Amino acid sequence: MQTYAERLHAALVEQHRKCFDPERKALRPEYAEYISCPVCDSSNAQLFFEKDWFTFSRCRECAMVYLNPRLNEQATYAFYNSQWNAIYNETKFDEVSTSTKLDDEINAANLDRIVRVRGPAKGGRLLEIGCAKGFFLRTARDAGFEVHGLELNERNYQRSRAELGDGIRNVDLMTAAYPADHFDVIYMRDVFEHVPNPKAMLEEMNRIARSGCVVFIEVPNIEGLMYKLVRQRHICVFGFEHLNYWAPETLGKLLERTGFTVREVVHSSLDFSLRDVLLAYARPGFTTLFPPATPRPVRKALEVLVDVFARPPLARLDPKITRALANKARRGSVIKVLAAKP
Repeated sequence: MQTYAERLHAALVEQHRKCFDPERKALRPEYAEYISCPVCDSSNAQLFFEKDWFTFSRCRECAMVYLNPRLNEQATYAFYNSQWNAIYNETKFDEVSTSTKLDDEINAANLDRIVRVRGPAKGGRLLEIGCAKGFFLRTARDAGFEVHGLELNERNYQRSRAELGDGIRNVDLMTAAYPADHFDVIYMRDVFEHVPNPKAMLEEMNRIARSGCVVFIEVPNIEGLMYKLVRQRHICVFGFEHLNYWAPETLGKLLERTGFTVREVVHSSLDFSLRDVLLAYARPGFTTLFPPATPRPVRKALEVLVDVFARPPLARLDPKITRALANKARRGSVIKVLAAKP
């Protein structure tokens, strides 16, 4: 019987086979979509890196990193409804695990930060885009908010709606067609890197936001130290799902261009330690099919070091020190950007 990791890898191999031409090592033409920079619309870009035959570009005008070409709408829809996603969701959403409990803790802390940034304002109407199993919305409801959520995954939608009511909808933001000046808080975590047209999405968020509305966006930070050190080896560099690779500067520029004012940028580094860096080079992540070649002696040496950093006292000191340094240097592997509609 295959393990979870073996099933996940086999499903990813099958999706890659469907979408790519092995002779050209490129997306099949019927599945490829070519774009300009999603922040400044420039076509002046240079190669940033490649991974598993996906090409990642950096805009020469604004430094945005984005996938180009990327899967078109048809291929993207097929991937999100593929066996790979079904297997991945077994641990991401379907079971209670260390990962899901950590997600819940992060969401609760994020709500506390939103409340502090809003100041004396109490409650209000809150929208979460990509509400998944609904933990954040339950916490927000208990804090006095009128909660609304959008969730495209059918199973998560049914689960959240059963508990939270008619405010949960199984549509995307554009289809939802909320009234103008409607929300006091809009929340997105681990969503915005997936969005194919981020500028249009922020413009719609501005339309439905009331004056003073707080917008919270949490995304991986391509300028974080973890990404600088491991580059395409990072599991979040994943061409099938992650289209845009944000940094404080690029996300700030797009928020300003769509009518928001950045209030706060918070850095977090849960996945950054020297051991994490060594692991990225020693063992391919679950989103990697064709890892860069590493000589066998080097791999063996890396595995020894990985084991050393897993033992006390390094197991405790390593993440504590490296994450604190990354966050202090404002190079966290994740950024939490809080903005407001003036």
